[in-house]
Amino acid sequence: MPNKPTIYFICPTNRSASGGVKQMYRQVQILNEAGYNAVILHRKLGKVERWFNAKVSIKYNPWLFKRLKYDYRQKKITFSKKIFLKILKLISHRIEKDAILVFPEIYGPRIHKIMPINKRIIFNQNCYYTFDHFALDGDYKDTPYNSTDTVATIVASDDAKNYFSYAFPHITTLKMRLGINHDVFSLGTNKRKQICFMPRKLGGDVSQVVNILRLTGLPKDWSLVSIDNKTESEVATIMKESMIFLSFNFREGFGLPPVEAMACGCYVVGYIGQGGKEYFDPSFTTAVAEGDIIDYVEAVKTIIEKFEQNQNEMLKRGQLAAEFVSSHYTLQMEKEDTLNIWHEIMQSPKIFAR
Repeated sequence: MPNKPTIYFICPTNRSASGGVKQMYRQVQILNEAGYNAVILHRKLGKVERWFNAKVSIKYNPWLFKRLKYDYRQKKITFSKKIFLKILKLISHRIEKDAILVFPEIYGPRIHKIMPINKRIIFNQNCYYTFDHFALDGDYKDTPYNSTDTVATIVASDDAKNYFSYAFPHITTLKMRLGINHDVFSLGTNKRKQICFMPRKLGGDVSQVVNILRLTGLPKDWSLVSIDNKTESEVATIMKESMIFLSFNFREGFGLPPVEAMACGCYVVGYIGQGGKEYFDPSFTTAVAEGDIIDYVEAVKTIIEKFEQNQNEMLKRGQLAAEFVSSHYTLQMEKEDTLNIWHEIMQSPKIFAR
């Protein structure tokens, strides 16, 4: 293909930094460095560009995101909405007819109906969101995944690949290993008696676990630190200082925060979240059944007690966790998978079919 088409990653503008957005940024950066013309496409200017230290091209298209919103919320496009969409289109970046669109899984069952002339990839980072917004009584023989113009679906774990092999056995599903930036997330050498957690998901469970820990006698020299609305480097700093990380993985295709915490030498306690099965090793983690709040609190107290009895031994377990991550989840692995996947995509007969 003499002229490589532009690859647009349809990227949410979240209020807080998320692993999903970070992976899209990183994929764009890898592709650009390899000579592809890849672009992040946001709805509007936002904070997300400042959260990640990635030099990528960013364009804005409020029209596309508004159409997506109308579709996944099943809003009828009235006359006034049509006028509004026309106005948005005038101020939106123009997407070329030969461009490839990369959609995350979150935008529902009709993403293949928007801009159907363009080839598309689905970057599905959480297979358990795949059928969000699908009606229970719908006849979904035609979905974004098995649409003739969807070239491939990219996933981030063996669990997710197995999911798609079962649900959509005849589509092309490509697994990408996710990498941890070990220049940012590395083994902390000045650990405190600190427990860190992220409150963004399963807020009800987080509140119960944290408050019961405080009410039932968290040792006075131990502290709980919430990681919220932080830059990537600030997140890493807190994790490096912490001995324990609380995992609230929920229906995760992979679940990045616990792996980042492990890279920083944290002992991880909490929910596995399906995708986490590949890295929750009992040598340096303690799994808790999802929703079992009392067992969760008891598990945290048990690990605190083990730190109190033999801190050096527990810190060694954190080192084991960091070594595991450094050998299984590297940026080089992610880069290799990204380039191999996109080489396969660009060679697909579907790319040339019109």
